Amino acid sequence: MLKFAIIGAGAGGQSLAAILTNKGYSAKLYDIDREKIRCLRERKTIKLTGVIECEAAPEVITDRIEEVMTDVDVVMIVSTTDAHRSIANACKPFLKDGQIVMLNPGHCGGALEIANILRCENGKDILIAEAGDLMYGCRSYETGNILHTGLKVNVPVATLPSGDVDRLLNVLGPIFPCLKPAASVLETGFEGAGAMLHPIPSLMNINKMDLGQSYDYYMEGITPHVADIIDICDKERVAVCRALGVDALSLSDMLTKTYQLEPKENLYDLIQSIESYRALRNPTTTTHRFIVEDTVSGLVPLASTGHALGIPTPMMDAFVNIASAVCGRDFWAEGRTADKLGFAGKTLEEIQEMVR
Repeated sequence: MLKFAIIGAGAGGQSLAAILTNKGYSAKLYDIDREKIRCLRERKTIKLTGVIECEAAPEVITDRIEEVMTDVDVVMIVSTTDAHRSIANACKPFLKDGQIVMLNPGHCGGALEIANILRCENGKDILIAEAGDLMYGCRSYETGNILHTGLKVNVPVATLPSGDVDRLLNVLGPIFPCLKPAASVLETGFEGAGAMLHPIPSLMNINKMDLGQSYDYYMEGITPHVADIIDICDKERVAVCRALGVDALSLSDMLTKTYQLEPKENLYDLIQSIESYRALRNPTTTTHRFIVEDTVSGLVPLASTGHALGIPTPMMDAFVNIASAVCGRDFWAEGRTADKLGFAGKTLEEIQEMVR
């Protein structure tokens, strides 16, 4: 049986640890947050409710990374994407030939970022992969108690280089049937919906955050006009993808495919029809990952790559600037720019060669 190290004990990481343990696999769970680890150790088991139900006690729950990296076959990184660089550096000394390192998800450029770290100097045969989205539709309102609101049946996954994807799915496909092969990490990274669905509604409802008001994030926070803004931003994302040679789905088509929905006339009506989106609460601080992570690892690389390829991205540019102003940070400096991804000054052919 495969042995898993799970890096990141958010809702996704806790879910992964419980599901794998329940299936009989060895799962070791790590997080840098000592208080969260203390709570999980006290509980002993992780309970999932909703469309996925199980309760299990992972083999190891720790804040010491060496304890999860010893004697494992697969390293699943289920953290916020702004932590990928530091996690890769922390994991690097423990990696061995033949191991799988998978980002779940990678967002724009995740696999490219960690590959530069993991494959530098040591030359180990590490299979690097990234999913286009978190495999589970879940939320945590209490440490160790995770609500699963919907089943994802089509989550794209790619490897770097792209030719390793069959090798990856031979190992992980039977365990995670939702994973479907994508052409490359350009597809999994730049097709992601998070950069459209998270920072824009969060920033458009910033007044409610300031007033301490709670609301249903998708059902109330995305009104028809907010959906129109998302749709315009999504057209820019699709244009950037196509400039990269990726035949990207629109956000509406992506959501329809992921959740097996009936098509709707507009994005607003489609979002309103997604049952797993109901009753999910709003971000309450400007440090929330919906704003920070999805700007740094979503809007910035999309817009910056658009700049490098001559594709106008005025709506995405505007929301990066707004997020920077609201948070008091320079997300253009912090984010995964085209230069940091190695795209600056390269032709399309050279970029595509990077991921083959």
